[in-house]
Formats: sequence, C-alpha cells, structure tokens
Amino acid sequence: MNINYSVVVVVMLFVILMSIQLTLNKIYMVLKDIKNILNLRKTKE
Repeated sequence: MNINYSVVVVVMLFVILMSIQLTLNKIYMVLKDIKNILNLRKTKE
C-alpha cells in the first residue's frame, strides 16, 4: 500500500484552514454581540 503524502498534507492543510476560519468566525460574532450590547448601554445613558 502506497501513501501519497502530498495529498495527505494538502488535505490536512485544508482542514486546519477551515478550523481556523470557523474559530475566527465565532470570535467575530461574539465581538459583534459585545459591540451591540455596549451600543445599547451607551444609548440608554
């Protein structure tokens, strides 16, 4: 059985990039929520 390491490396790189993208997206959504909450507090005062 022959393992093509270049294909394995490309697939692993793709998986890592996707996980980074998902993590950054979650962080972005949380920061957006925090910004909205702070804006609401600011307008209340």
